[in-house]
Amino acid sequence: MSTTKLTDEAVAMLPLEAGRAELLEEIMTTVAPDRPVTAPESPRRPSRWLVPVAAAAAVVAIAAATIWSQGLLPGEEKSEVASPLNLPEGQGIVLDAPGWTVDALNSDGIMFRKGQAELEVTTYDAEDYDSYVEDREHIYDPPAPGEPIQVLGRDAQMWAYSPDDHAAIRVVEDGHWLEVRGSGMDEAAYLDLLDQLRLTSQVEFEASLPNGYVTEDGRQAAADKIVRDIRSVSGKGFPGDAPSFADGDAKDRYQFGAEVVGAYACAWLESYANAVSHDQQGQVDEAVAVLGTSREWPILREMDADGDYPEVLWQIADEAAAGDLQDSYPEGLGC
Repeated sequence: MSTTKLTDEAVAMLPLEAGRAELLEEIMTTVAPDRPVTAPESPRRPSRWLVPVAAAAAVVAIAAATIWSQGLLPGEEKSEVASPLNLPEGQGIVLDAPGWTVDALNSDGIMFRKGQAELEVTTYDAEDYDSYVEDREHIYDPPAPGEPIQVLGRDAQMWAYSPDDHAAIRVVEDGHWLEVRGSGMDEAAYLDLLDQLRLTSQVEFEASLPNGYVTEDGRQAAADKIVRDIRSVSGKGFPGDAPSFADGDAKDRYQFGAEVVGAYACAWLESYANAVSHDQQGQVDEAVAVLGTSREWPILREMDADGDYPEVLWQIADEAAAGDLQDSYPEGLGC
């Protein structure tokens, strides 16, 4: 069996919670001991986007289970706090800086971008605050507290990974805390951007999103369009009742696409597995035929330019066609 190597960037951006990040580092050190190590990088980079999930068998099960627990994959229920970044209900966050736009969005993180510069805002549970502060203190040798600053009207600490890469941890509020990381800019530009972050209403937040982002009110219509496009290729809708996608957070197109296409693929994979176990060859053939069209599903072709989720799904579809569907496929897709 071949061993797949992941880049440092892919590892850094896997959506892992505090304890799992170190575990993944251990795995990747074993799998790829010759990978270059750069400093001063923290093992806990707070990027938790779905986009770069890779199809390495040793890592997918860990990553997918964590993504599932965070509500980033299909089947998620509407969170108790119906707002991005775990802010109080009805609130959002905007960046009032010319040329900066939202580049990625999920239920606990938002990425702003201008050219090669990025500003990433991520939320964590209060219980992780002390361990993350301690982790950031070890950016320096000897370890040291961050520089005291203000972020969105509350106390925070700032550390510098490098002259153009800074992170600030804001104190706990309402059971959560924010980390804001900026790269591709010096300290003065980073601090200037922090001053231009603003809490706002959910309505204004959604109005600030670029075209193509799926708002809370637009979720069901966007999902219906994605499923219609898939059906135009596969010839089939859901095998059974179609789920509702009306409830949930605003998401970027990639995140939302994974939610919808994942639900569709998981439904057909479940139908396939059930038919195999009951020796119903006709239903097996039907599921294989539907999944066999997945490389032509418009949403996956669109997503393939931005990340590896389509590759994971296609690999699983190929396994089903070969009669070798692995028992771990639900973990791979978050079914």
